[in-house]
Amino acid sequence: MRATDKWYTDKVTTSHMKKRTHAKDRFYKRIPAALSISIGAYLFLGIAYGLVFLIPKTIHFSYAEATCAPQLLLAPGVQAHSSDHFSATAEGLFAPADTTIASTKLCLQPKNAPEVGAHSFTVSPFGNWLGAKKYTVIVSEPPKLTAQSLADAPVSAALPLKVPLTGGDTVHTYTLKIDETATACTQKNSELICDIPKLKLAPGGQFDAVLERSFKGGDRTSLVSDTLHTLVPIKITAADIEDGDTIYTTPEALQFTFDMPLEEAEATLYSEDGSKIDTKNELKDTTLRVILPEDIARKNRYTLEIGQAISSEGNSLAEPIKRSFTLSGGPKVASVSAGANNTAQNAIITLTFDQPLEDEVDITKYVKLSGAPGTIQRASPTTVTVRLQNAPLCAAFTLTVEKGLKSGVNNESGDEQWKHTSRVVCGTSSVIGYSVRGRPITAYYFGSGATTILFTGAIHGTEVSSYSTMMAWVRHLQANAHTLPANKRVVVVPNMNPDGVAAGTRNNANNVNLGRNFPTANWKADIETASGIIKNGGGTSAGSEPEAKALMALTRQLRPRLEVSFHSQGRLVGANKFGDSIRVGDIYASTVGYTTMYHNAEAVMGYPMTGEYEDWMGESMGLPAILIELPSHSGNYLSSQLPALMKMANL
Repeated sequence: MRATDKWYTDKVTTSHMKKRTHAKDRFYKRIPAALSISIGAYLFLGIAYGLVFLIPKTIHFSYAEATCAPQLLLAPGVQAHSSDHFSATAEGLFAPADTTIASTKLCLQPKNAPEVGAHSFTVSPFGNWLGAKKYTVIVSEPPKLTAQSLADAPVSAALPLKVPLTGGDTVHTYTLKIDETATACTQKNSELICDIPKLKLAPGGQFDAVLERSFKGGDRTSLVSDTLHTLVPIKITAADIEDGDTIYTTPEALQFTFDMPLEEAEATLYSEDGSKIDTKNELKDTTLRVILPEDIARKNRYTLEIGQAISSEGNSLAEPIKRSFTLSGGPKVASVSAGANNTAQNAIITLTFDQPLEDEVDITKYVKLSGAPGTIQRASPTTVTVRLQNAPLCAAFTLTVEKGLKSGVNNESGDEQWKHTSRVVCGTSSVIGYSVRGRPITAYYFGSGATTILFTGAIHGTEVSSYSTMMAWVRHLQANAHTLPANKRVVVVPNMNPDGVAAGTRNNANNVNLGRNFPTANWKADIETASGIIKNGGGTSAGSEPEAKALMALTRQLRPRLEVSFHSQGRLVGANKFGDSIRVGDIYASTVGYTTMYHNAEAVMGYPMTGEYEDWMGESMGLPAILIELPSHSGNYLSSQLPALMKMANL
């Protein structure tokens, strides 16, 4: 190494050593200064902390928000609180390295219902007297209601009830109790909001209400008792549908009109399986429109439920509104004017469809008539007429509507064939004469055979059951005369004495007993009856009465194989003892379980019988006739007589 290099190295080394020596000197000189500063800081903090605790403090309790006071606490975790009325928590914590060193705020919570007045509260480390801090907590009156009544006017049953307070209160719980049912009240901006809808009060009613206050579920204090009135319910005044309706058009919406302007409404559409259908609700003034989806399925049943509707004044529904409806498919026959029988030979039969038919449809391609002659034409958008043309008596015919008939309002087509079978009336009728007062006497004819059976009723006006039973027999034959043997004809005269039936009298309008007016060998003008002798009760002469003349003329014209007269009352069968009348009477009596009176009729009746129709038939034409006494003067005995009647018709 060169001398110059060695000199330079020694110089640098010496310089560095000097610097290190000076640094050590400075460090050791600073230690006392640092210690004096730290001790001073801690002494200051201690004095400040002591002064804080030595100075008494007043805290005003707040009902509206948390009751907190700024307060420096060292090691808050070791601070103990002493009070019968309050507990405390430290907040604003200073916790470096997850170790809580201090807090800056002390918050109080009441242990029980706050009591008005001044209360002491102490905080001290470990509960010792050293470092104890005393507080005075001032508790004022809790908030009060701003009014003496719960409501100055009727309230909504569907909206919360708002009750103003003089201030906020987060300490107490408020409960509205109505007729033993309670609901909680929440608070917002010095106002209690009570959940009235939860109570499900009926609109337009009045209820006993109590507002109560409690602390942590303890004893309740009644603040006010009142009678609460609810607003009258809102009602529907018009609607597009009623429950059970079928809708044939393709509706865009369903509209409901209420008697008050609407503020809100809840409407939900359900399909038949209970699933919800997406809809949109539109409100305008008093109207709710429920917009239906464009692709809503037809031939399905739906239920629209308006769960709630609330007016701008708070009126609500008394109960949810439910309307079930069906969206139709294609056209169907809703009604037909022809019954199962008794259709007139030239009847105009109307088919009414459940919806308008397509305008341009050729109706004859879909509506058919078979079994009888006739024409078919469209009469209106919803009706088709079928005109029979001299259809044969008792002819069975069928109306058919084929599948595919298209609707004029929803583009759907009928998917089922429809059929209706009927029968042309099986008989005819004609007036055979008139009563004293001009009432017609009608005969009904069934079948076209050569052998005739004649039935008559109500020759005495008070024996109404004979008229009712014979009219029922006519109606039965009108529908079923096709079951008569081909060689038979049945003729029925249900009412031989229309004036007597109308007046409720046994005799006709001339006070003649028509059953004694026929020209028999024993005819008499003055007749004996159960009530005595009636002068000219048999007529002024034999066959003098128009009713008797009409029946005699008919009988001569028909010359029936058998005549059956119906009277009442007694469950009896008589016979005129001509031809096989007794044998026939036995058949009738055994069929219905009646007693015969062939040889003792006058004894049974209690008076002599002269000028009888049945006797006239036998004496003048040798024809058999039987007489039936029904059980009572009133009633319809067709069901019990029908088997015997059919036997008579088949003789």
